[in-house]
Amino acid sequence: MRKSIVITLFFALMMVVGCTANDVEPVDSSLKEDLTAQAKRFSSTIWADCEAFGTLGTKSSFKASAGNFDELYNGAHFKDGLGAISESKQGDKDFNGGRWHVNTLKEGVDPNKYWSACSVEDLYSIDNEFWNDFESTSTYFECPLIPLNN
Repeated sequence: MRKSIVITLFFALMMVVGCTANDVEPVDSSLKEDLTAQAKRFSSTIWADCEAFGTLGTKSSFKASAGNFDELYNGAHFKDGLGAISESKQGDKDFNGGRWHVNTLKEGVDPNKYWSACSVEDLYSIDNEFWNDFESTSTYFECPLIPLNN
């Protein structure tokens, strides 16, 4: 119960100030400098198919019955310190326009397990049952993905 309250409060805050948390700095110094400079324009930076995207927070949330959503995975330390991975991005046939459903890393799972992942395919290659490490939340929101010029 307490964990679900903390998760709900966290995402309520992120919808006001940004789409996802990004508390971990990128490790690769050249990428760190590039992402840091570009990400200053955005609320946060996330991975989608190993491409970094900036995000801008919106004050929108939805119920699961409101339509189609893409899955967003967070709570782990992903490649270069980015805090989330999207299953889809602009240009993908199944992209739902920046409408997200959040899945967060379960308590007790090492947040560094997925340190090299930057795509959902990477999550599968590290652990082909990775979805067992993440739990579905009741958080649904809208947030655009803005390509960074890497």
